[in-house]
Amino acid sequence: MIKLQHIKNFRIVDAPLNRQPTKQEVDIGVIFLASEDGQDWYECQALFSDNTVKIMYDAEGIIRALVDKPVPQRGDIYAVSMLWPVDMSVMEISVDDYPPDCQADGNWRYAEGNIEKIPTDYIAVAETKKSQLMAEANIAIAPLERAVKLNMATDEESRRLDAWELYSVLLNRVDTSTAPDIEWPVKPE
Repeated sequence: MIKLQHIKNFRIVDAPLNRQPTKQEVDIGVIFLASEDGQDWYECQALFSDNTVKIMYDAEGIIRALVDKPVPQRGDIYAVSMLWPVDMSVMEISVDDYPPDCQADGNWRYAEGNIEKIPTDYIAVAETKKSQLMAEANIAIAPLERAVKLNMATDEESRRLDAWELYSVLLNRVDTSTAPDIEWPVKPE
């Protein structure tokens, strides 16, 4: 049975923990990483299996990078060397145990030994979208309102003001508690 690796919290260090850097390493500016238990990143890569999925995650467990397919020009190897885990942890998992829809898009995490999709808070997403759209509407409305207030508005500016104000009222009435099934008002052109 293969021992799956899970090495945590790599940080940049001045030199490998078990030796001094070589002159060549110093000359070319090699950056060294060490895990919380003192493992050198370059050396511990040899501990990882060639045929497992590699997962890099941050301090909150959010998956930030994956090697979930063999690397081109390297045969059937899932190369851990494709990762650069500064302030990250790296683990491997059997291809058979890997969720096929997992992505490094900020919506997946490693938690308590499991890889899981982070539940989407659709209401929070809708509230954020509503706030952004309302801010955009207010930015469009402000100069048009001033033009009308100062009796300087053209017919086109008055028409655009009416359209943006109608849009902002309809947008304000959007019930975000029905997310993700929201019919957003159409933004004026």
